[in-house]
Amino acid sequence: MHRLVKRAIRRTLPTPLFYILYRRAARRLGDASDARHRLYQQLIDESMGLACLQIGVRDAKLAPHWVSVDLYDESDLIDFHYDVQDLQFADESFDVVVCNAVLEHVESPEQAIGELKRVLRPGGRIWVEVPFNQPYHASPSDFWRVTPSGLRIWMRDFEETALGFFTIYGCPIDTGVFYLGRKPKGNTRGDSTLQG
Repeated sequence: MHRLVKRAIRRTLPTPLFYILYRRAARRLGDASDARHRLYQQLIDESMGLACLQIGVRDAKLAPHWVSVDLYDESDLIDFHYDVQDLQFADESFDVVVCNAVLEHVESPEQAIGELKRVLRPGGRIWVEVPFNQPYHASPSDFWRVTPSGLRIWMRDFEETALGFFTIYGCPIDTGVFYLGRKPKGNTRGDSTLQG
């Protein structure tokens, strides 16, 4: 009987059922929205006096001393129109790199992450944020969605400080994943810890 009711709900009311399923998944993953906000703000606050790179600018630079890169954004906020998969900066140029809501738009996110690693100094900090479950948004293309485990794989060459799942505006259907880490100072890899 339970299966018949569930099947009938799927056919007649799919949206509420999807909402319930996504809410359950969000609870299992542990919403780290508060930790995300705190860690991100701390990273920005601690960036004063450092060489900082911001990949993708939504509405504003993170601070005036940040160098901003976006291939397609023609606004005055952008300092360089480089492809994140082929940055035209010297090796180890930056102390902090932030890449928000960009990797889903590049054909080879692991190549882009390799470029972020290349331009980051040893011991430098990196913040990456990507969609987990968000509507398609072509600007100009939209290729990827990533789970926390998938982002951990992409970021495997960094020492993980924090990894978490977050909801946007508290909605379990619009979600993302963030990663905070450091570029190793040597050839060792750091241990990973999931923060939820």
